[in-house]
Amino acid sequence: MCIRARAATRVRRIVARLERGFAFDTPGNVVRATAMVMLLGGMVSLLLGQDANWDLRNYHLYNGYALLHGRLLQDLAPAQMQSYFSPLLDVFHYLLMAQLPAPLAGFALGALHGLVFLPVAGVAWLALQGQPRRTWLAPLLALAGLCTSAFLSEFGGSMADNTTALFVTAALYMVLLAQRHQADGARRAECLAWAAAGALLGIAVALKLTNAIYAVALGLAGLCAGGNAWRRLAGVGVLTLASLVVAAALAGGWYLRVWQAFGNPLFPQFNALFQGPLAAPISVADVRWLPRGAWEHLTWPLQFAAAPLRVSEIRLLQLVWPLLYVAALALLLRQCVRRTVAVPAFAPAMRVVLVFFGIGYVLWQGLFSIHRYLVVLELLAPLVLWFICQRLLPRERAAKVGGWIIGIVAVVSLLGWNTWGHERWARQGFVVEAPPMPAPARSVVLLVGGDPQAWRLPWLPGQARYAGVATNFPESAAYREHLAAIMEAREQRFAMIPAAMGPDGGRWARLNRWVRLFGLSRGRGCDRLHWLAGKARGLRAEVEMTDPGHCRLGPRRGTTHKPVQTSEQLRELARQQLAGYGLVLDEGSCMTLDSRIGQGRYPYQWCRVGRVR
Repeated sequence: MCIRARAATRVRRIVARLERGFAFDTPGNVVRATAMVMLLGGMVSLLLGQDANWDLRNYHLYNGYALLHGRLLQDLAPAQMQSYFSPLLDVFHYLLMAQLPAPLAGFALGALHGLVFLPVAGVAWLALQGQPRRTWLAPLLALAGLCTSAFLSEFGGSMADNTTALFVTAALYMVLLAQRHQADGARRAECLAWAAAGALLGIAVALKLTNAIYAVALGLAGLCAGGNAWRRLAGVGVLTLASLVVAAALAGGWYLRVWQAFGNPLFPQFNALFQGPLAAPISVADVRWLPRGAWEHLTWPLQFAAAPLRVSEIRLLQLVWPLLYVAALALLLRQCVRRTVAVPAFAPAMRVVLVFFGIGYVLWQGLFSIHRYLVVLELLAPLVLWFICQRLLPRERAAKVGGWIIGIVAVVSLLGWNTWGHERWARQGFVVEAPPMPAPARSVVLLVGGDPQAWRLPWLPGQARYAGVATNFPESAAYREHLAAIMEAREQRFAMIPAAMGPDGGRWARLNRWVRLFGLSRGRGCDRLHWLAGKARGLRAEVEMTDPGHCRLGPRRGTTHKPVQTSEQLRELARQQLAGYGLVLDEGSCMTLDSRIGQGRYPYQWCRVGRVR
């Protein structure tokens, strides 16, 4: 009993110290809590390693480099159809990752993602006005938001959803602040808050166009902010005007240049409408993720929680969406059955959050249904879930049960943490072995196939022209004619083809050192190692029994090939793809060159190309 009492006393002291230092009761505590979360974010990013996701290798680096070096007309879709996405955020990624030591860039990106804590906590602070323990609830619910699966999957990476969520959630906070200023009668402050919300929203849309669903949701939510209806309408008008002006100022120039060059500002998307000559006249849209049939539409949160790959290329384990779905249905059913029970009043700020959350989700499900586009809503999901618990459960149990539920949601997401790809750190983030190109100004390089290869181009000669062939770009006859003209104008022609990486012996040596260190290489440790290999899918490993009672990790059967054989298969595929363009691969000239992201190897093949005679 004495030991328990001492332990309880220590816990109370720790909680009291945390409350004195981090509860949102003074501006200094807000700054201190935010700084600590940003510092933790930078450290987590260092632990994750060098970002190496597919989009980074395809277009995040290349697009930023291309804008800074004026390559819009010099190259032809080397980063596939994504070559023409708005490159504003990619300029930031390119400058950060290519100019700074890689670990420093990773720390900075992690700290930036940690900064999202501040506007999310601000939204919770305003939405929970009048609630007991708000000084603790706001930062804890914000932390829980940062522990959701979509946000964690992109943490410290170049995918734009985490970064732009900073601007969307800040815009929501400013709308709630405008609502408060309206209630206080501070008209000038109210107008400035609406304008600031619009500017932040405009930045988010300019950086990533899919944030338009949140712009629509926030505009409609602003109409529900309470107070004078005309003032609300005027505020939403200021919000809309400011967002349009800022988005046009930041991204309008890019879309205008693309329109002038290719006849379509969103080239090659929506080309059925714009009819740009270099792309097929189709509307490029990824509809494979959308729910099918009425039943899936009605139960979609349950469907993609049970089968995460329905909405994502990687498995993102989460409980927040099925819990929200079930809790919302239970609340609705209770209100329908017990009609005589008065609905408890809630703050107007919470009404705005709920409307924004609901409309944002409906638009996401109807237009995209891609999990990573849910980052903004998942950041707010713990706040919404906690609120529903307060409405659904008796007052004496609501806070405790709600806290346990949100804690379990966060733990499940942390235990199921999956990412889009990282490599071990090296001081220089990107290294590309230079290929033989004796006359770059007279050379054209074809990036063959759908693998992401354009990340190498910033480290290759800039005088050459680079073009994508047999990629995801919806080519038209005019595209092939334009490619043929480029080939005709330059007599030195090369192809860049993916090469097999082969089994990474160094990786298995490092992993097995850790296996021995933790006592998992013999006896009962082998049973635990079998369990670990089955659960940790990211290891891509299975347990090999070396001697009786001894084991080690090795590559999973069926996932490795001899590098030379696989590279030959990739060359054969490239040969067939180039034949469709009237080109022939000179296989005798092919060589394999090294390129690295962090310490991860991404070799490529370099071959000469000729015309079919």
